[in-house]
Amino acid sequence: MKILLLALLLTISIQLIAKDLITLRGNPIQGGILICEIAESVEKVFLDHKEIPIFDNTAILGFDRDAKLRHILTLVMKNGEMETTEFYLTKREYETQRIDNIPPEYLEDPTDPDVIKRIELEYSTLHEIRKNIYKNQFIYLDDFTIPVENGDVTGVFGSNRILNGITVSPHNGLDIAAPKGTDIFAMTNGVVALTGNYYYNGKFVLLDHGAGLTSIYIHMSSINVEAGDYILTGEKIGEVGSTGRSTGNHLHWGVGWKDKRIDPELLQNIDDIFLKIGMR
Repeated sequence: MKILLLALLLTISIQLIAKDLITLRGNPIQGGILICEIAESVEKVFLDHKEIPIFDNTAILGFDRDAKLRHILTLVMKNGEMETTEFYLTKREYETQRIDNIPPEYLEDPTDPDVIKRIELEYSTLHEIRKNIYKNQFIYLDDFTIPVENGDVTGVFGSNRILNGITVSPHNGLDIAAPKGTDIFAMTNGVVALTGNYYYNGKFVLLDHGAGLTSIYIHMSSINVEAGDYILTGEKIGEVGSTGRSTGNHLHWGVGWKDKRIDPELLQNIDDIFLKIGMR
């Protein structure tokens, strides 16, 4: 009888595990992302009533620097049933970064009409490319890696910046200082969406990782890839430099999910399970 009872309990346990509808891994915090593993029985996923694309039973949720803390997750099953739950992000406190003695020309907006026209065209091009990326529902990402090895972090995500005594917009990426020519690697699998040499960005590479997730590598001295190339995690895409609006050799590494800014440092700890939702 005890053996039969244990067998029955084991069977019930396996059935309960098999009925998990979605598992969320990652960083439930402002500026974080969650990777969702989704059961075959789930047809659609909604975050705050907006549908999130699913590819190969995977979806990505991202949260901006100042994202609200309460969120609603809704699952629609193929049989028409629905499951809804709410979860909360951790609120963050951001540091203040003060930098003085920056040459004034690095802070002033250009007045040359030709330069202004160039900046507007570059902004428009980047905006249109990002709009097309957001329509891509494929997901390429694998594990994440740091783009520059043995560099020094000189600017963190979300910091409130005061430059020459003037408050400017918060920092939206991670700055990694390294000697000119240091290799830059792709943070994870992706497709090269755009490369260029822009007024502010200098030489840069924009990668599309699918489902709205992007990464951008700015101020490079050289670029090793072209638009349309498929890039693997850790593959070299260029070298560190100080092109564009930059005061020294470093990589500005930016990550985004749709129009949300994501903290690149958080991608190094993405495997922890945050939430599981099963059948009631």
